Amino acid sequence: MSPRPFLPPISFSLAIVALLVLPAMDATAEKIIGKIPEKVTVTGGTLTLEQAYDRALATDQTIRIAYWEVRKANLLPWSALAKLGPQVTASGSYNRHDHATRTTVVQTDTALINGVSTPIGSSTFDVTRHARGGVAEAGITYTQPLIDFTVFPAYRFGTLSKVSTRYQHQFTIRETLFGVASAFYEVLKQQRLVDVDRETLRLTNQQLDLAQKRANVGEVTRADVLRATVTVEQARQTLVQDEGVLDINRNTLGNILKFAPDTPFTVAEPPDYPSTLPVFIGLLSQAYAHREDLKVADIAVDQDVARRNQVIGTYGPKVVAQVDGNRAHSSGSSTNSTYDWDAVVSVQVPIFTGGQREIDLLTANRQIEQTKLERDKTAKTVEVDVKNAWVAVRTLQQTLKALHAQVVAAEQGYHDLEIQYRAGTATSVDVLTALHDLNDARKDLAVQTYGFQVALRNLEQVTGVFQEARVQRSKIP
Repeated sequence: MSPRPFLPPISFSLAIVALLVLPAMDATAEKIIGKIPEKVTVTGGTLTLEQAYDRALATDQTIRIAYWEVRKANLLPWSALAKLGPQVTASGSYNRHDHATRTTVVQTDTALINGVSTPIGSSTFDVTRHARGGVAEAGITYTQPLIDFTVFPAYRFGTLSKVSTRYQHQFTIRETLFGVASAFYEVLKQQRLVDVDRETLRLTNQQLDLAQKRANVGEVTRADVLRATVTVEQARQTLVQDEGVLDINRNTLGNILKFAPDTPFTVAEPPDYPSTLPVFIGLLSQAYAHREDLKVADIAVDQDVARRNQVIGTYGPKVVAQVDGNRAHSSGSSTNSTYDWDAVVSVQVPIFTGGQREIDLLTANRQIEQTKLERDKTAKTVEVDVKNAWVAVRTLQQTLKALHAQVVAAEQGYHDLEIQYRAGTATSVDVLTALHDLNDARKDLAVQTYGFQVALRNLEQVTGVFQEARVQRSKIP
């Protein structure tokens, strides 16, 4: 009776868990992927910032790449436990042989003469004998590792990698959404600049008409008309340039959101963010608690410790149980079958490996120290990011107040000079200079207004809470 292979309880449990959990992981992953449309048709229209966020989550390649990194990391703990899993190897062979032997036989012919048998001649002939047969062998080897001190550090490393890639996935989502917001506000800003250019062109044409009428009746010289004409053409050139920049910015946003080339769309003005500026220390504490890149840096230290423990594990013994079974069958002049099996438990104790383990251990210890320094460097970067973003918001708050007052003053100054020019008490130079100042003030206000909205979102981004609801909804379970 052939012996039954013995499956240790730990291997059996691992096998059952793997059979149950891995399909469930795949099903969950496929469900998540199913929520991401492969192709989204866009027919144009008005795009809101919230729609842009959702579309980026559904189509952005960077987020998808981070997602697949998480799925790959999910396999690392199982890869570590596989070292303790059983290994079954089957082998087989068949050997066919044909052995031929040729023998020369001499035969003497005799005759009976006078009652005596007398040789009368001889003949020779060859006799060939064949011995044919075959040997078939089949075997199976069952190997079960029992003790391996590198398994559990490897499992720890795989578990930490799972957590790290999940944080990286969330960090990628925040960065992508902030990139969408920045591109969205670039389009809005450029739209506002184009509107200012068109208004400036309208005012310069109005000034040219007035100068032409006054020149026709001899109230002003031809120089006023020429000066107004130059100003009109400059305004038209600026409008054309800013419209080109608007097309580029719109194309950039469309490319981020995977719109088809030249898809016509406009962006809607989102509501303003709350502009209350919290204290810096509170924001810095929030960043330390929420920034995923800082958490990844913390985990990296633990990962290096796990790598070092794997090296230390190589100093320990490895215990392996092995069962071999072989069956052979031979045929030919005689037929027989044999069967044998053997079981062995082996212990391998590495004593000296040429110094490579010692080098690996020293390298691992030094890598831990380096990673700790890199973690501290990341923490400093977080502090700098928060400080810069906080100062930018505070500065823009005060700048916008000054710019609003400047635009009001410039509008009033231009209006007064235009009236005076009609009355003949102001020159065209005064009017065109005031118009230039008004155009600059309006553009500065537009640039800083949208820059302030981006700065508010950047402050949330560097503190790790930007679009928190969407990030939490997109977390991989």
